[in-house]
Amino acid sequence: MASIRTLILLVAVLLPLQRIQAQNMIANAGFTDVNICTEYSYPCAPSAWESVAPNTSKLMYTADKGNRYITLTLYSSIDPDFRTYSQTQLLCPLQKGQQYLLKIYLLMDEDRPYPLPAVLFDTVAVYRWTPRPLQVVPTFYFSRTTDKHAENKWTVLEKTFTAPASANHLVIGNFDTSTANYPNKADYYLSIDSISLTPLSGQLCTSAAVTKKILYAQHDRHHYISPNNDGEPQPVAPTLQTVFFNKGACDTLLLKNDFFVPGTRYINSAYSSQLEKILQLQGDNVRNKIKLTGYVFRHTNEKYNEILGQDRAKAVASYLVYQKGYSFDDFIIAGIGKCAPGGDSTERVEFISCQPAGEVTVPVTHTDTLLIPDLLFEVNSHQLNHQMLGALDSLIGRIPAGDHISVTVTGHTDNTGTPVYNQELSMRRAFTVSDYIREKDPAIHITEVTGMGESVPVADNNTAAGRRKNRRVEIVIYHLSQ
Repeated sequence: MASIRTLILLVAVLLPLQRIQAQNMIANAGFTDVNICTEYSYPCAPSAWESVAPNTSKLMYTADKGNRYITLTLYSSIDPDFRTYSQTQLLCPLQKGQQYLLKIYLLMDEDRPYPLPAVLFDTVAVYRWTPRPLQVVPTFYFSRTTDKHAENKWTVLEKTFTAPASANHLVIGNFDTSTANYPNKADYYLSIDSISLTPLSGQLCTSAAVTKKILYAQHDRHHYISPNNDGEPQPVAPTLQTVFFNKGACDTLLLKNDFFVPGTRYINSAYSSQLEKILQLQGDNVRNKIKLTGYVFRHTNEKYNEILGQDRAKAVASYLVYQKGYSFDDFIIAGIGKCAPGGDSTERVEFISCQPAGEVTVPVTHTDTLLIPDLLFEVNSHQLNHQMLGALDSLIGRIPAGDHISVTVTGHTDNTGTPVYNQELSMRRAFTVSDYIREKDPAIHITEVTGMGESVPVADNNTAAGRRKNRRVEIVIYHLSQ
């Protein structure tokens, strides 16, 4: 009789758990199923889950036997702008106005004032080229007082909410873009053991099993192709700022969709000063046509996205025609839209101008080159090593000032890491050095700051000594005829 009562009690406990599991809208909620990525043929992520910045920052996944979880970087003391997020497609769409229960099991260090993650529900997957704070407002934050409690060794975040809008995707991570909330400047990592999202009424949709099968069949985790340059796999430059300018053979300007004040044809004032500095080309000096391409990813209809992207590109052209003296004949206008985007899914208008180079009016008599070695920076960072500032000051002291001197600053890296990450790091290091030079001696005339990534090695990258030589910032001093 006692064994029967025990069996009845066990069934009574397990049935609700099975019901909750059956209603879970999250595929692979406990990260137990391992994805073997196609790029490297090894376990690199849990099935159905991926990083928001897959090109440059893979998902941190622990897949030991009986102990599987993901880890997110909430704050990095080495690079405060570094953030990682994890995302998945829901098995069933979130229905606006319906109530849901979200429950997350975390491994946290309660001895420190840990930042809590936030959750974003969106209609599409979110992709970025670099692991930076997402400049979007999450659907909700968790409260320490009402949403958090302890359960064994885990911290549980539990929240009942009403869906403010329909959605298909979930993104989790730290959406706090400030650094003031981390006074200790310590590293904060968050380990997630499991996550469940259950509707408070009704069962899962009939398509849940099919959606799960599709998610489990997706094995790419490191390479995404951006729809650029007639479909060729050319990466879009990282959008480190709202307006990003990359000087090269062509000038590229990326305008996010807040270029205009909503509902008007007026430019957002936040762009005014940046555009005046960046857009040096005047309307009457256009020699080659300028390509304007609008990218839109928000809607399920790919053709609709393409038309909307083209309309946004036309809006930018209209502004330049009526406000800056350009002609509509100066532009090639196109729109690109994808239902399931690869690469950066930030909506934008891309302005590409390839104009003939201007003539050099002042001849250069000779040049000098100063090398800033890698050890003057913190490891794998653009921050200067404060213990080496004396050496940097000594180098800068060798740069003459005057109207007959111009200076360029160029960053370089070795080939460790991805080309996109190396390009970004070299650019950031170059700007760090140029800013430091201007701070020390404002009279020094810096004409160009750029980053070449790993593309211009001066030594063999197969040796440690060679890689050390390739990690450098070059300061070229041009002596002009007086």
